[in-house]
Amino acid sequence: MKQTLALAAFGLSAVLAGPAFAQEPLPVRVAPPEASLPVGALTNTGTFRVEALRSDAASIASSQLALQRSRNRDVRDYARRVIETREATTDALLPPGTLLTASGLIAFDRMGDAAASGNPAGIVLTPVAVPSRMADGDSGEPGRRVALGAQGQARVDRLRATPDGGSFDQLYVAQQARADARALALYEGYARSGDSTQGRRFANEALPYIAAEHDRSSNIDLSLGS
Repeated sequence: MKQTLALAAFGLSAVLAGPAFAQEPLPVRVAPPEASLPVGALTNTGTFRVEALRSDAASIASSQLALQRSRNRDVRDYARRVIETREATTDALLPPGTLLTASGLIAFDRMGDAAASGNPAGIVLTPVAVPSRMADGDSGEPGRRVALGAQGQARVDRLRATPDGGSFDQLYVAQQARADARALALYEGYARSGDSTQGRRFANEALPYIAAEHDRSSNIDLSLGS
């Protein structure tokens, strides 16, 4: 189990080594939000993993909306970077052929694949893996590997209801700056206190990219006067 999580971290290195991520992160400008992280998120690998995946899903969905609706070049460039970073961390945290349901269960997507070499049970860490089509029924989000959940869906719905133009850009960037700050707090805390050596290694490896993403969103947030 620990070895396969370490391999996921090495896979993240390969994805994030491209020219889009060559720069060093700038100083962080936005303090973590007041909302506390779930109990165990900074120590328990399973809880950390679920929170990181949910953060990825909401940031990806919001950034896809930004690419569709924003005409601000800085906002669009930032949205592309968010999608690239968060897809990489999702791929590193979630095994092929599995999905995260709305209730936080990781389930196999195809029956009979529990022992398949392409769908290794050894890296399914949170909180339980079951060899069935879904663990808790239809997620209501066909084609989505990670269910958004109530908070993520509310965030995306608010964006969808916002008119195009400056109002949309301000809301997207302000939301993302807060989300980035929370993700940064999650990764920093788990990197220090996580219960898996390989998991802490993964968090430390991903941390510079989460920090750079956060710095970019906070700088754009300031420039838009959000």
